[in-house]
Formats: sequence, structure tokens, C-alpha cells
Amino acid sequence: MNRSQATHRPWSVLRHAATAAAVALCAFATHAQTLTVGVQGLPDSLDTGISSFAALNLAVQTMDPLVLRDDAGNTMPGLAESWKAIDPLTWRFKLRPGVKFHDGRPFTAEDVKFTLDYVLAPNSVYGTKGRISQITSTTVIDPLTVEIKTKAPFPTLVNGLSDIPIEPKHYVAAVGRAGMVKAPMGTGPFKFVRWVPADRYELAANPDYWSGAPKVKQLILRQIPEASTRAASLIAGETQIIEEVPIDLLPQLEKSKGVKIESVESTVGLILTFDTRKPPFNDVRVRRALNLAVNKKLILDQMLRGKGTLLQGQILTSNTFGYNPNVKAFGYDPKQAKALLAEAGLAGGFATSITTRSGKYLSDVEISNAISGMFQEVGVKAGVNVVEQGVFSKMAKAMDMGPMHLVGWYSLGDADFAAVWFTQASGRSFWKNEEFEKLFVAARSTVDEAARLKAYHRMMEIMYAEVPAVFLYGLPSIYGVSTRLKNFSPPSDKLLRLHRAELAAK
Repeated sequence: MNRSQATHRPWSVLRHAATAAAVALCAFATHAQTLTVGVQGLPDSLDTGISSFAALNLAVQTMDPLVLRDDAGNTMPGLAESWKAIDPLTWRFKLRPGVKFHDGRPFTAEDVKFTLDYVLAPNSVYGTKGRISQITSTTVIDPLTVEIKTKAPFPTLVNGLSDIPIEPKHYVAAVGRAGMVKAPMGTGPFKFVRWVPADRYELAANPDYWSGAPKVKQLILRQIPEASTRAASLIAGETQIIEEVPIDLLPQLEKSKGVKIESVESTVGLILTFDTRKPPFNDVRVRRALNLAVNKKLILDQMLRGKGTLLQGQILTSNTFGYNPNVKAFGYDPKQAKALLAEAGLAGGFATSITTRSGKYLSDVEISNAISGMFQEVGVKAGVNVVEQGVFSKMAKAMDMGPMHLVGWYSLGDADFAAVWFTQASGRSFWKNEEFEKLFVAARSTVDEAARLKAYHRMMEIMYAEVPAVFLYGLPSIYGVSTRLKNFSPPSDKLLRLHRAELAAK
């Protein structure tokens, strides 16, 4: 779907849409013990290897990792109840006893080895493989003990494991990889029920969950791409949580009965990434010119109403370990932008496009259209291509997201987790810089924090010089929530933790 302008829906339209949503959304969701979440987009597959938080958000409902994160991003025991470093290259994880998969089979160290070997296989394209790529071997010591060896000291191993859901070896052996993708199974708080691509993901509570049975009996994640329709569904009571509430709907939602707004500071850096493999974006002068062409402060003040921060010429937000305070944001200088384009032989400008999703990030379509208008002022005509999450997942898998695409990368508080997406190991980077690659490996291969910080600071300097993207904003996550919902807090990493969520009777 191509759009050149953001869709505007007045509040009166929202009220009518709320009525329509009440009829159109599944009657299954009206059950008092059913929690329905309106998400911007669902992935096109239930494959655990897809590299997106939208995909991981589904996976963690049915599968647990060794290490959990809380809503603030702190690590905590998951399927591993404890861990310790035996030596600089060896970690020993003690597994939680008595945990069972959804079919009643016990969880053991064999499942951990099976999963990590699958993720790290040489031909694997697992999305978060880069976060644990320093692992060289996984050894079963006994049914509840596993030992992990790394090629060098690996300070982010524990955090990296929090994004690797553990899969059941016996089940994958029985149904094959295709069967696991079709009907995933794990140790998680909810059991798979039904998957309707581009529509919904239905789950049932796991009464035998090791951390206690969920408070709700059923969970539905519904794909509702349009923000106004998500808002309407919340007002109508057909969803109890909606994600990515746009700024312009906040005042109206805050006035709505039975609705409240929950927000949290995230570590996502929103950037407009260039495909540097192809002209004219293989020329650093063009990339720098387009950074200078965007009045980021104006967009932040007017479209985001000050909610968020300006990225300072780097992918990292200021609350992330590795952020370089000496690197400053690109200023707004359309005159210099035109001069750089002319120097690159593009005095007459050129035509291109921006790929974005609608509602994936706060005001993403509106921001894309504003940037398109600013590009026009320096002679660059950039149409805005709005695609659904499933379509974008396919584009990402094919490494063809268009000349420029809007994306947000979470650091989860450590530069390693955002910087990895600009390395070749990620399978998502068009840009390549040998020094950046070497520094990335060096930084994740030492426990010396001063050495890590020095490496990350230099990496951010390289990003500033090479400008592989237009560095935009650090964004908050804003959720609309029913006042009936208890024991829910907005996650800083987009992964919904819902097994303790509870719905009061209407």
C-alpha cells in the first residue's frame, strides 16, 4: 500500500469506529476471562528465528528462555534458576526442576543443548543468533545442568540468552521444524490454540505453568494495523490492551471512560536506514545530506509533542551503556544538504522511497511523511510505502526493504544489542565497516567495562562519520489499557508479560 500522506481520523470517526469494532471483533474475546491485545502487526510466521520483537512477543507466550527479563529490562531466573562463571570462558547453568512442556514431558538440559545448537548452526539464519554468537559449545552435564563455553569472555551472554526461547527436542523430532512452526510448544504460560496469519494468535492458559497458572483463561493477540481502529476497539471494550498509541489520540483516550494510558521509557533508537549497497546511498555525501535535510527538533516538538529524545548522531539512546556523549546530533541545514548533493553529482535531486509500517513505532507514518516533505525541499522526492508487519517480515528476510526503511533497534541497556544490527552477522545490515566489526567483537569479548566503553564510543564515532542511517529519536512505548486490567505494566522491550495479568468483572 502506497501513501503519500498520513491518514487523519477525527474523534467523531473514532466513536463510529468503536461501534463497528464492537461488532467486528471476535465474540470469543467478550468472555470475562479472555484478555485481548490489539497489536500493530503480527509476523507472517510463528518461526522463532524471525528477527523482530513482534515475532519474539508471540514466542515468549508459549516458550520460556533460560533467562527472563522483567518489564524494566532487568534479567532474572527463567528456566535456569541460577548460573555462574566457572572460568572466563565457561558458564554453568542450573536448570529449574519440575518444569514440564505443554504435553507433560519434562524439560531437561537436552532441550537447552538442542535449542542452542539449532540457533548456532553454521547455516542458521536465526534472527537473534548474533546475540549469542560467541558460544562455541553447549554440554549436558546432567539432566538439570548445562555448561556453555565461549570463544572469549562474553559479558552479554546472560542477557543474550533472554531472547532465545527454549524449544522441546522431542516435539521437534516428532513433528519436524515445519510442525513446530505450525503449532509451537514450550514451557511457557500459555498454550497454542490457533494462528490466523494477519489476523490473530489465540492461546489458552497453561494451568501447570512453573511460575503459577495465568489469571486469565484465554489470550488473544489481534492484528489491528490502524491506530484509530485499535483505539476504537479499546473504547468498545473489545481489547483490554493496545500498543503504540499515537500522540494525537492521547487526549481523547485519556477522556474515555474505562481507559487509561500507560507509558514507559524504552531504549529504542528510531532510525531511517539506507540501503548502502545501491546508488546513490553508497555515497556518504548523500547519506550526510539527507541527515542534514531533516528538521528533527521540529518533528519532535510538533508531532511527538516532546515525548522522546533526539538521537545524537548514533543509534544509542542516552540511557544505554556505550552511548558516546561526545557525538552530537546532525543539525538542520538544508543549504549544506543541497551543496553535498551537488558535490555528489545530484544537483537536480533524485527519486526514492521510504518503507514504514503503520503503528509499529510511535507516529511512524506521520514521521515518514514529514521526512518525505523535508527531503522534497532539497530536491529529493521520496514516496512513502506503508506495509503491514507480515509483508515487512518477508522483505527483511529477503534483505530488500527498499532504498530507505524506518526501523527501531532496542539496546536493552547495552550497546551490544543495538550495535549488532549493523554487523554482517546480524543478516540485516547493508552497511559494512571493518573497524566497526572488529570493535564489536572486541567489546563483547572482554569483561573489562572500561575497554568495552572505549570500543563502543569509537563505534558510535564511526557511525556518525559513515551515517548508515538518518538518526532520529529515542522513543517511549505508549499503551492504552482497560481500567479492568490489573497486574500489568508496560514493557520497556515490547515483550508482553501477561501471565499475572487479571481482568476484573465488567
